[in-house]
Amino acid sequence: MKGDSTIEFRCVNKQCSEILSFPLLEVELETRVRCPACAREYVFDGALREKFGKFARLVEAVRGAEDILGETNVGLDIQGHSVQVPYRILLTRMNTFLTLDIGGARFNFRLRVEPLDDR
Repeated sequence: MKGDSTIEFRCVNKQCSEILSFPLLEVELETRVRCPACAREYVFDGALREKFGKFARLVEAVRGAEDILGETNVGLDIQGHSVQVPYRILLTRMNTFLTLDIGGARFNFRLRVEPLDDR
């Protein structure tokens, strides 16, 4: 996996709403992230770090299949019409989010990765 991949999330402090980020490669090791604007500290417990780790391994598996993604499509069937979207387009043109329930609230963690090579 490329070292510049990051996970981003928005600070929950209503007066702040800064976007925080941390390296995806350090996700299972990093336990604290501090907001640079309001200094609120976020501590990730073991269960959350494990989910981030699974997400990182999923991204790595997709990266490992990069050579066949040009031949892979996702089919959408809508009202009797079928459209095939190349999987590569899904990875390069859409944002990837991991939405988790933390303490009864839903949080979106956005994955920012280097785009796949254009082949």
